[in-house]
This record gives sequence, structure tokens and C-alpha cells, in this order.
Amino acid sequence: ILGSKQLEGAVLLAAMVAEDRPLIPADRQGSRSEDSEVSPEQGPESTRNAPSTPAAGSGTVEWQQTGSSAPAAAEGGGIPSALKTTVLVVSVLTAFAGGVVFSPNVVTKATDLYSQITSAISDSQRPTGPGAPRTTFTTTFTTTSVTQTSTLGDTTTMTTRTQPFVDPDKGYSCKSDLHLGPVVKSSQKGLALDDTTFSECPSLATVDWPNTDMKVKSLRLFKAWDYRWKADREKVWQELRDYVWRNNAKVLFGTQIGCNETDDDHDWMYVKQLMAYIGREHVMGLAIGNEIELLHMLPNISKKCVRSMFVGGYFFNKVIARSNDLDQLPGFSDLTLTSVMGGYALAGTPPFLNTKEAGILSFIQAVTRRFGRRWAFTWNVYPYFDPRIGLDEGTFHTCNKAMMSAINFAPVSLLPMQLAEFRRRMKTVTGRDDDIMWLGETGWSWPQAGTLNTVMNTCKAFSTEEAMSLYYQGFLSWDLHVAADQHPIDHAFYFTMRDAINVDERESFGLVGSCTHVKCKLQEEPIRRI
Repeated sequence: ILGSKQLEGAVLLAAMVAEDRPLIPADRQGSRSEDSEVSPEQGPESTRNAPSTPAAGSGTVEWQQTGSSAPAAAEGGGIPSALKTTVLVVSVLTAFAGGVVFSPNVVTKATDLYSQITSAISDSQRPTGPGAPRTTFTTTFTTTSVTQTSTLGDTTTMTTRTQPFVDPDKGYSCKSDLHLGPVVKSSQKGLALDDTTFSECPSLATVDWPNTDMKVKSLRLFKAWDYRWKADREKVWQELRDYVWRNNAKVLFGTQIGCNETDDDHDWMYVKQLMAYIGREHVMGLAIGNEIELLHMLPNISKKCVRSMFVGGYFFNKVIARSNDLDQLPGFSDLTLTSVMGGYALAGTPPFLNTKEAGILSFIQAVTRRFGRRWAFTWNVYPYFDPRIGLDEGTFHTCNKAMMSAINFAPVSLLPMQLAEFRRRMKTVTGRDDDIMWLGETGWSWPQAGTLNTVMNTCKAFSTEEAMSLYYQGFLSWDLHVAADQHPIDHAFYFTMRDAINVDERESFGLVGSCTHVKCKLQEEPIRRI
């Protein structure tokens, strides 16, 4: 008779196998979830989260996917018998192995998935009566189009959409009659890879900077994978690697820091695998966490999580743990480390915000003391969202003065001035005026971003094609200087390749509209977007 915990483990592993997800045991002793406490007494130097080698017989399971493909579906549809056998056998083996415990919320999701699998198996074995409604989908790919035919009863619908041509040797670049190049300091500039491009059309990552004839030399990758994506991970990773190798590019990898340690470790596992897969020579650095200073402002964030992030030392401890892991990867022990932060870090008493909810100053002091010049400062700066700019005087809702300040890359404009202020405050902490400094993101949205909540959302000229074109061209021609008395920044990333969704809100920062668009968004003559 199987115990409840063994059954939970069996259900989860079966679901993981069916969904092609790696196995990540959760709720081990010492792990952290949203409702768990992190003891302040452990201090920032605690290594309780550092990886360790499990002793023999400890019950810890490590499983790395071998890349074998799933069995083909049996003729006639439904779940293949090989998959049913795999689910059954793995479930039984795991149940008898015992000792694998998973968090209730994960088990609930896995149980639901297992029910869906069981239901699908039953449906595949249920005979279809004569005359019953049926749905068939046929997709035909060519070099120029994708045609989908769907039949439901006596109704047939055909939909054709453009599929951009990809030269297998040169890769994809969007087309435009508007030239905005050259790219100044091209080896020190890169593009942020949005989730849309990465998960849906990695083969269409633009090789050249849009509206130029110069190659993209670096990428910022926000995550290595998201298990909710429906794409084939192995294929996506291979296409990303092909892109990086073709362009001889470098990648700034990102790994998440949040309120669930299991999710954080799961994400980190993917990042390690992808970094090793692409190769050390193509890895620019590792960004641990993104705008953690804003975490406490997000909805549904528990007080325990907020309290443990800085005061409890969770953030700093995870940085140390990630560094320890890199020491075990051949060639990665000297990899540049960073954490991406935004303008909110400048709030409060200089040099940096230092509250219980966002102890940025204490964190920076700790990591620079630990890693020295190996630590890079990375800042996100968006004049597009800057709340300090306002409308022109009058009642016509114009914003000419604001646009001149926001779109410009001269030293007296918004972006260089804020970066110069970051540089000055960094020096007060480290005593150095040439610490590595990266611009993690900047960009302009056209059409207007759904997340624009300043008075600029009432100025029609602010989110136009002309404004976006001027800002993008300014970025391309910028020499990375921020002030006459300040050291220039070392690298800058533009956000982003394609339009994407940000927390259920549509943003249009992409230089290409979507995966179906052949042309660049910016054109000399207006185009009808398909």
C-alpha cells in the first residue's frame, strides 16, 4: 500500500514526464516558499542556500533530460501507448522509491494535468459515432506563407499568414526603406530578446540591427526558459545558439529572484544548462534578479517574502549560491555578475535607497565588498516613463519640451543625466569612477504602451512613429558618454526586438511588430501592417 507522499511524488513525476518538464523536488528541508520565514540571524554571509552534494541514500533525486524525443502519436490520434506505458511505469517506480515530497500547490497542478492525460487517453479510445462533429487541422509551410485549414462539420475555413523568409546561411533581418545607421560603438550595444521572439520565433531573431546593415553583437536574455511556453525547448535553444554563433555574439543571461525558492532554483537550472550549451566564450555575464527594489510594490506579495528578501538576506545569499555554482562550471568562475535595477534605487537618502523593503545600499555594499570589480552595475532607464516630464503650458496637450528632453541623447537630456547621476553615486560606495556600468534597458513605444501612466499618455505626439524613430536613431548614434566629467558606460541594450505583453498590458517597444511581420516597424513610407 503506497503512502500519500509517494503517491504525490508519483503523480507529479508522471505529469512532468507527460509535459516534458525537468524534475525539481520542492519543499526540501531549508527550502523557501512564499509563506516561509528566513531567519535574520543567519546574516548575509550564510551559505545555507549554497549547493551541496547529496550523500548516498539521502533521497535527493537529480534528473537531467537527455534530449530524446517523445514517441510519435499513434495512428488515429490520441495519446500513444508508449506514453501511457511511460507514465504508468515511472509512477510506480517513483511511488516505491519514496521520500520525494512536493509542495501542495505543485501537486495540485500536477494532479490536474494527470487527470487531463487520463481523460485524453479515455477519449482516444472512445469510438466516434457516424455523423459526429469532428475537427481537423492541417498546416502547410512554405518559404513565404503559412496556410491553415480547419474543418468543423460542413464548414471549412482557410487562413493564410505571411511567414518571413529565412536564409539558412545569413539568418533573418527585417526589411525597410528607412536607413538609420550606422551603429556607433556597435560592439558595446545589444538588443534585449523579448519573450515573443524567444518562445515563438527564435529563428526570426534579427541578425542585423533593424534599419541598418550592421550585425547585432550582443543580446540580453531575461530568462532561459518558461515551462508554460508551448514551444519545443530543444529546438528553441538550438535556434538561439545558431543565432549567437552566426553573429559571434555575447549574451547577458538573466536568472530570477522572487518569492518562491523552488521556482528560483528551477529557473537557475535552465540558465546553467543554456549557458553551457551556448559556450563560455559567448556569455557576457549573469544578471541575478531584475528590479528587485520594486518587488514590495507588486500585488499579492506576502510581507514574509518582502521581509526576507533584504533584511533576511535571501537576495544576497542567492547571489552567493549562484556564484558558488559558477565556480563548479569549467570556465565560468570569473564570469561578470550583476543585478538589474531601475531609477527607484535613487529614491530616498543618497547614495541609494536603503529601507527594510528595498535595502539597495546595503546590498550594493555587500556585493561590491565580496566581488570587487567582478560586480557590474546595471540600470534600466526609460525617459518614456519618466514622471518628471510634463505637458507644455496651455490647454492643447502638447509636449514639445518634454520630447526634446526625453528623445535626445545629448549630455543635458534625461537618459545621459540619469546615468551620470548613477555613476556619481556608485563612486560614493566603491570610491572608483570606472566601475563596470551597463544600461540594461531603454526604448520607446509606438503605438502607446498600455503601461504608460504619466501625463504623457494624453499627448498624441509622444507615442508616434516619428518619436520612436528619433529615439532609436539617437540610441544607434550615441557614443555612450553621459557627461564630460564622467566615465562613459560600458554597454547598452535596446528594448526590444518585437512587441510583447508586460503583465497583461500590451507594450509596443519592438522594432518589429510580431513573428508574422516581414518588414521592420519603422519605414520611410507608411506601410499597411499584416
